[in-house]
Amino acid sequence: MKLIGRRFVFGLAAIAVFGCAKVSAPTGGPKDTEPPVPLRSSPVNYSTNFKGKKFIVEFNEFIDLKNVSQELLVSPPVENKPKAVMRGKKMVVRINNELADSTTYNFNFFNSITDLNEGNILQNFQFEFSTGDTFDSTYMGGIVTDAFTGKPINDVKIMLFRQLTDSTPRTQKPECIGRTNSDGFYIVPNMKAGVKYHVFALRDINNNNKFDLPNESIAFCDSTIQPSFKPMLVYDTITLIEKISRNKKDTIFRDSIYSYTEMVTTIDNVKLNLFTEENHIQYLHDVYRPDKRLITVAFNDLVDSAFSIKPISDTVFADDWYIFESQLPTDSVVLWIKDSVLYKHDTLKMQVCYTMKDSNDTDYLKIDTLEFIAKVSSSKQSKKKENKLLSKLKKDENENDKKKKEKKVSALKVENNFEKELDLVKPIILKTNYPISSYNENLISIAKIDDEGKESAVSFKMFRKEENLRTLNIDFKRDETANYRLLIPSGTLTDIYGNINDTLKYEFGITSSDFYSSILVNFVGVPCENSIVQLLNKKEKVLEEYKLNENNKLTINYLRPDTYILKLICDENNNGKWDTGNFSQFKQPERVFYFNQPIETKSGWDMEFTWEVE
Repeated sequence: MKLIGRRFVFGLAAIAVFGCAKVSAPTGGPKDTEPPVPLRSSPVNYSTNFKGKKFIVEFNEFIDLKNVSQELLVSPPVENKPKAVMRGKKMVVRINNELADSTTYNFNFFNSITDLNEGNILQNFQFEFSTGDTFDSTYMGGIVTDAFTGKPINDVKIMLFRQLTDSTPRTQKPECIGRTNSDGFYIVPNMKAGVKYHVFALRDINNNNKFDLPNESIAFCDSTIQPSFKPMLVYDTITLIEKISRNKKDTIFRDSIYSYTEMVTTIDNVKLNLFTEENHIQYLHDVYRPDKRLITVAFNDLVDSAFSIKPISDTVFADDWYIFESQLPTDSVVLWIKDSVLYKHDTLKMQVCYTMKDSNDTDYLKIDTLEFIAKVSSSKQSKKKENKLLSKLKKDENENDKKKKEKKVSALKVENNFEKELDLVKPIILKTNYPISSYNENLISIAKIDDEGKESAVSFKMFRKEENLRTLNIDFKRDETANYRLLIPSGTLTDIYGNINDTLKYEFGITSSDFYSSILVNFVGVPCENSIVQLLNKKEKVLEEYKLNENNKLTINYLRPDTYILKLICDENNNGKWDTGNFSQFKQPERVFYFNQPIETKSGWDMEFTWEVE
């Protein structure tokens, strides 16, 4: 992004927009798509020795001010927000502050000025003046991106300070300030020439220009910046008349290239990686009860083995009234209520105990009383309609149907990860709606069916991970040319409520190896010794994770035809995960790189390419 000299550009803009008025379209004509045009101002834009308490800008049409208190950004910041009001076609801005001497002020209205009828936005209209004899015109620009995703971030403040201590952005107001647009780009205007600045970016949640909330995100430059101007030769094309016919009906044009010198900033590409510090100040985030039997207690940080929970109830309940779905330590405690005396209540009160830290960073146990309200799946009205419908259906049944006993459907539901074909390299995954307390592997059978319909028993391995009590895995050696039958008889699986599964029978084939593709990536210029490579889908969900080897090569096999994204994380401390930054320690977040384009795979393709990381 090249940033052209602002005084030069704004000077031309002032001549253009203050020198002429826009001609309004006649009634019934084309829709107005042009933004308002500023015609004149008092004092004129870019004035020096400003001593007033207000400025007035007149437009060519009636305008509206939308969210001006949020949109208007003043650099350097002032204590009290200026008040902008409309007076006919004039905008009057009152300055409710004592202005500093010999200081250049910039009022950026961003997207707050629109025309009254069509809402066309006059983007980034700026009014500037100096309270001294000189006008500070140096500036810097760049982009702010999320340190982990690499995506540009809108509405982030860029703050500049001359002095720096570990408390500067927490307690001091910036001397210059800018803000990012929807593409993450920013410009900080009116910096003093010859001055070195420390640069910060801040997602300012409470809008006070200070880094003073634990969930505010921050970025900073490792070194100071000192922008100035440099000349740049610019080439442009103009259209000239080559020839006009004698009857003046035909005109021949030709393009002519001309050049001129622009003054551009020497600092035009400062990239800031925004991150949120790890906040180890423990607090209870929220509670959920999506099902009568299921409760979740969400915390800001991991809870340890000191966590305990106890119902506050007049009724007698079992000592083992719950079971953990997620093992401690975790920041989201998920519990299944086993005791029907408790889960039949729509509202439950619980006493929760967990570890906190006091002001001296000493652990202590905090006790909270929480209320869990079960989520109602349907309204009373819909329940009444359902009961009426069931009554009518029962009346319509004939005598023979009444004598038949309806088969009882089990409350234990089982889903699998395949339909007609099972993945060649992934196990069968069975997911249940309630945690499984026991299963009998000896009752399960897998049969291989060849082309002639002959069946043969297949040995398999059944297992589950402790952290997921609702998932069972079945793995076996498979032949991609054969079909299979999986039989899980009734009563094989038992959940914590005593429910058993209905008989389950699945017939399926195996996905052919020709369906898959593979990629071989050669990494060049990897900037760190320890690197993690992630394979993501189009929505940037992590599918697989790999440790990059010493040869800086990675082969990924058995990829389904799809679009994938590759991401590399510099694991500087070799702890197997991405780590955020910390301002107090002046520590930047671990670097993250994305391959420059999505990777599209097709069946049977083997792709090899080079990734130059830096």
